[in-house]
Amino acid sequence: MSTSTNRKLKDWFTKYQTEQISREEFYELRQEVNNYTDEELFPVLLDSWNDSEYNKTLSPEDAQNLLFRIRRDIAISPTPAKKIRKYYWRQIAAIIALFIMSSLSLYLYVDNRNITLLADRRMEVKVGKRERVSITLPDGTAVKLNSESILSYKQDFGKKDRRVYLCGEGYFEVQKDKKKKFVVNTEFMDVEVTGTSFNVYAYSNKDMVEMALVQGSITVSSVHPPFEKINVIPNEKVIYDKKTGKMKKITSPNILETAWISKELVFRSEPLEEVLKRVGRKYGVSFDVIDSSFIKDTYTGVFDKEEIEDVMHILKIHYGFDYRINDDGIQIFANRK
Repeated sequence: MSTSTNRKLKDWFTKYQTEQISREEFYELRQEVNNYTDEELFPVLLDSWNDSEYNKTLSPEDAQNLLFRIRRDIAISPTPAKKIRKYYWRQIAAIIALFIMSSLSLYLYVDNRNITLLADRRMEVKVGKRERVSITLPDGTAVKLNSESILSYKQDFGKKDRRVYLCGEGYFEVQKDKKKKFVVNTEFMDVEVTGTSFNVYAYSNKDMVEMALVQGSITVSSVHPPFEKINVIPNEKVIYDKKTGKMKKITSPNILETAWISKELVFRSEPLEEVLKRVGRKYGVSFDVIDSSFIKDTYTGVFDKEEIEDVMHILKIHYGFDYRINDDGIQIFANRK
């Protein structure tokens, strides 16, 4: 190994363990590592270890297991290596521990979203504020995620089961597979299907969790006592109240629940409180209603491609309130004129 290669590898390893490595550097690292045996790489890793503030050691057995995990995590096939002398093991174990124990994460960049390979072998999709993301899961299931939502699933998704974890809001068009049910886990209720279309609203900072069925049939189960289970058909919605721990099913056309997908908002005699909730979900904004005297007044109308400023102007004319848009959200107060 040349001096320049040694220096580059050391630099990449340091960036890798501090989560500062770029996509291009990672690809080069993966290619270079695959060109060398473990015995050739350990001195480089040791230098990187000695330059860090960490100093952990593992047993030879644990080190062997972790070495395999590192190879697997960065999708590198192990290269044939000479037998490593025993006196190396303490240093080797410490180096490997560095990469496993320092919150090692691998960032892949896909269509302006970060998919993080977590230490527990989970893929995670995070959606930023005022953003929406569409993804396709390994089984072909299409998922649309609303702003500030998080979807995670095991990297071996589809091999044994089809299970995802959602915090936020997502619309699912599930690929049919009669042998493997599709399950959406949330903090308070689970949704189980074989193939269907539905919307799940499960933000951690909201008092309600909702599931609205568009097509097919599903089973919704609460994950806390009294462990209720409800079968649902199209145009029905299940609502879980976090305060009471109770779940109920109601009939609903589910137009409002899925309007955010087409970026359309439909209101039919909806109170301002509900209007603001839907507008907030679509545009990723929060509201601070200083004067609530008109919060129960109703509104009927449709918002399609309007900007948030246009929406607020229309609501201002209808309700007669005034508003102020700032970095923290939108304040609504009585018009004193």
